[in-house]
Amino acid sequence: MTKKTFISYAFDDKEIVHSGRSFTQAQGGQVQGQFVRVEKFVADKGEKAIDAEIKRVIDQCDAALFVVGNNNHNSPWIKREVELATSKGLKIVIARVPGTTGAIPEALVRQGRTEVSFTPKAISAQLEAHRRPSAQSPLPPSKKSRG
Repeated sequence: MTKKTFISYAFDDKEIVHSGRSFTQAQGGQVQGQFVRVEKFVADKGEKAIDAEIKRVIDQCDAALFVVGNNNHNSPWIKREVELATSKGLKIVIARVPGTTGAIPEALVRQGRTEVSFTPKAISAQLEAHRRPSAQSPLPPSKKSRG
């Protein structure tokens, strides 16, 4: 399966987030896999449609990158994105947009998450560290010979 990272961000930060595509190896960067985000506009269909679209996109992913700018903590949908990413067991990384001072969304603070710089090296290191299993699966017990 191709590694996919869900990107959560405030619409006001879309330009810098879109520039983050260059962070992926396919674009010459260091981050493995690809970034995906909600691209289909469904807001006119109501909250259930928005929720379903976020879930559809997150379900494809093995990690989530929450890009923090000045307004993310005010986003009504970030709490839901955090809930979905957490319930799916995604690896979560937070990166701050350069020059911003907005708070980390409360849903992430409660989980004890910390931020990394918005650079390919920092994001890649965190994603890959989190994608690797924390411990290797134990080998099955060997059969003892009776004799």
